[in-house]
Amino acid sequence: MLNHRSINLIFPLLFVLLLTLDFRIGISNWFYPILVVLKLAIMFWGSYFINSNYHIKTWCEVWTDKKEIAITFDDGPDKNVTPALLEVLNKHNAKAVFFCIGRKIEGNEAVLKQIDSEGHLIGNHSFSHSNFFDFFTAGKMKREFEQSDKLVFDAIGKQMNLYRPPYGITTPAMKKAVKEKQYETIGWSVRSMDSMQRNEQKLMNKLTKQLKPGAVFLFHDTWAAVVPLIDKFLTEAKAQGYKVVRPDELFNVKAYK
Repeated sequence: MLNHRSINLIFPLLFVLLLTLDFRIGISNWFYPILVVLKLAIMFWGSYFINSNYHIKTWCEVWTDKKEIAITFDDGPDKNVTPALLEVLNKHNAKAVFFCIGRKIEGNEAVLKQIDSEGHLIGNHSFSHSNFFDFFTAGKMKREFEQSDKLVFDAIGKQMNLYRPPYGITTPAMKKAVKEKQYETIGWSVRSMDSMQRNEQKLMNKLTKQLKPGAVFLFHDTWAAVVPLIDKFLTEAKAQGYKVVRPDELFNVKAYK
């Protein structure tokens, strides 16, 4: 498997091979920078694309014949949007996971309790969701995880086991922190881009085209227009015979410790 560990083993061997060839037959000096650029490109791909499993084993979709999908929400809770989403989810008898930012939990504990009491899941999405989160040390990441863990535990009495990296970017430091916390990392197979594209019809076209068994959809409970979007999406999914299940059921993992 192409991952951070294997790349760190392969590229030194390739470098030694180049040196050997250079010593025996002579090769262009361009091969050395090309090797460096290739490694950097692979590292960028592995860090940026969460489904690569380059740094961290991540659950992004399931290969199945069952018409089951999972819905996830990032960046909440929001005292106005999240309760409205819960009402829509209840209408369609659909369960989801909400990956919450720790700093947004303070003052919104009632929303968190509602998420839990209505049968949905809560996952860790860091405390700060800083723009520089992927540059943090493992220790600093772990402290953020624990801040959010405590806030959620204080609110609902449960210890989170599901984690989603901010922006979906993974790093060696994050791998270390996640391993220490023993989280199950949840990604996605369909990124709605609802935080960027606000045209409902274009979003619906994209989402319905990517409906397939075992898919995991990413939304954000941070803007009001996502509420009617989810309503229409769930109506269409149901019309096509799909059932929405919780990610812990889809991937057969524990939601809480």
